[in-house]
Amino acid sequence: MKKLTVIYLFLGIISSVYSQKEIGGEAPEVKVIATVANNKILLRWAVTTPTAWTYANKFGYHIERKTIVKNGEVLKSPVVKSLTKTPMKPRPMMEWKEFTEKNVNAAIAAQALYGEDFEVDMNNGGNGLLDIINKSQVIEQRFSFALHAADQDFEVAKFSGLAFEDTKVNEGESYLYKIRIAFPSNENKKVKSGGAYIGLKDKTPLPEPKEFVGVFKDKTVLLSWNREIVSHFYTNYIVEKSEDGGKNFKELLGTPLVDLGGRERNPSNRMMYIDSLFQNDKTYKYRIKGVSPFGIESPYSKVVSGKGITPLTFTPFITDVIVDNYGVMLKWEFADEAVHTLKKFKLLRSNTPKGKYLVINDNISKNQRSIRLTGLQPINYYKIVGEGFDGGTRESFPKMVQPDDSTPPAIPSLLNGTIDSLGVVRLQWKQNVEIDFLGYRVFKANLKTDEFTQITFEPIPQSSIIDTVNIKTLNKHIYYKVQSFDKRYNPSDFSEVLELKRPDIVPPTPPVFTSFNTDKGSVSLNWITSKSEDAQFTNIYRKEKGVEASWELLASIPLPGTEYIDKKGIPNKTYLYTALTTDESGLESEPISPLKITIVDNSPKPIIDRFDAEANRIENYIQLKWTYKYPNVKEFKLYKAQEGKKPTLYKVLAFNTDNFKDKNLLINTKYSYLLQAVFSSGSKSPLKKIEINY
Repeated sequence: MKKLTVIYLFLGIISSVYSQKEIGGEAPEVKVIATVANNKILLRWAVTTPTAWTYANKFGYHIERKTIVKNGEVLKSPVVKSLTKTPMKPRPMMEWKEFTEKNVNAAIAAQALYGEDFEVDMNNGGNGLLDIINKSQVIEQRFSFALHAADQDFEVAKFSGLAFEDTKVNEGESYLYKIRIAFPSNENKKVKSGGAYIGLKDKTPLPEPKEFVGVFKDKTVLLSWNREIVSHFYTNYIVEKSEDGGKNFKELLGTPLVDLGGRERNPSNRMMYIDSLFQNDKTYKYRIKGVSPFGIESPYSKVVSGKGITPLTFTPFITDVIVDNYGVMLKWEFADEAVHTLKKFKLLRSNTPKGKYLVINDNISKNQRSIRLTGLQPINYYKIVGEGFDGGTRESFPKMVQPDDSTPPAIPSLLNGTIDSLGVVRLQWKQNVEIDFLGYRVFKANLKTDEFTQITFEPIPQSSIIDTVNIKTLNKHIYYKVQSFDKRYNPSDFSEVLELKRPDIVPPTPPVFTSFNTDKGSVSLNWITSKSEDAQFTNIYRKEKGVEASWELLASIPLPGTEYIDKKGIPNKTYLYTALTTDESGLESEPISPLKITIVDNSPKPIIDRFDAEANRIENYIQLKWTYKYPNVKEFKLYKAQEGKKPTLYKVLAFNTDNFKDKNLLINTKYSYLLQAVFSSGSKSPLKKIEINY
């Protein structure tokens, strides 16, 4: 059986090699990982390219350790120590002999390192596939197999010169490990060194494998778990099985299972394993554990248990159909010797023998052999389905059931329609779905109380029709109703009557402006509404005079409204206002002659919030400061006067100014200052006055 295990593993690795992306174009370097176990630090490393790997095998690796932290304190001068007196290389070939006889991964690594011809025995199947690899990419093949074998077994990694155990470590210390290829001074090769920072305090427990589930079938079980969640912890997994209720577990032959990573096509985050069961109806238990690149085993996953399920192999068949005034009785048979594989029956129904069957009873006892059905459709096709404990199903042949039909089809519903300006009527309604449905008859009348006239000479199958009416008539409405028939000419009741309004082709009369007023930045408009009976809205429009722009709709005032106030205009601008009427049909009157209105802003403005003055007699000036946060200020006007004189305009200041320094002064003089805000609309705030002695 070990021979089979070797072949399985080799084939898995071959698949991995082929799925790798092309090696090359990558800067060579040493990659290092580290962990803590049993009061020692374990190191694992590898180079990133096949060429660097050949150099490392030839020259070996140097390991340097720097003590960065001691007793919880960072050292000012790290303690540097070389952990390799001589470069660490793969063990000599003779030392591998005994190891390879009992370890498959050791045999792979030794063959990759020292084998004259790197070939894999395909168990009498020839080695043509690997011959191609050997001839085209020998170094890459050796490199891939050697690193893969080291990943699966920590002892193999140590033999390969790719692992180290540092046992001389102390609590409270943290170390920076640096690993590089030991190139001699005369070799001008560049391979970037790698490193890892770790201490005993960084020991963390490994997680258990996640989402472990099992699907039990006929003498087989499919086990699967989420490899992606813990992929950076484990390189392979061990599957164990118990046949005595969980008292004893044994490792399955063929494990550990190697995690070869995700597929490039149709990727999956799960690993799977199929195991055979000796018999069904017996409980088997399974658990798994992961193995890290350092050879450390994880805690066990949760235990999965189940039994093999004997598949359903027999089919039910309907034997009799009895139709009476109450419905129908279906009877069927099923083999007694197969009842133990049966979970339940289901009853399916369809309108046609090959149509879509719907489940009408999902849980019929496996011991039941008949069922009564009511509320039958005119035509019915039934199937009895047996469902096994394994989830498999077996269907009977369909059986048709057709009761006596005196039931009319459903009354037509959701009747709606439109009439366009040419008098073309388009009617639609909900389509009937009865199996024996024949069609519809459509009727119309000019008055709801009149006798309706049929406009269809024979039943029509579609749920729509086009008709024409005269729109130049005093009757404003037209009325329709629909009746459905089945193939036995059973008529339904009439649908609800649909009332449609004939199209309105006469626009309403326009309104008439009677007065307007402008005050405090707003415009008030008044008018007389349209005299048309179907008038609904008075629409008010505005545009700025002298500007090329479309008319702006300000408001649609429902009748009988006769007033609108426009508060959105800009003061000191001139606008044109017009209005028109819209009726129930959406027809619009001609717009009336526009009014030309200039908006006046005469609303009172607040006084300056704060106005202060301070005399500086050393530097000979008076500092004025103020605060005013009212919007739309255009500028500030500053007035000045000596005592006993009238103030005059002294300065005009920008709108964003809040201070002024006056240096035009006489000693021992009393001055008055007045400040006023001027707005874009032309309005002004009240004057704010302040006096100061200089």
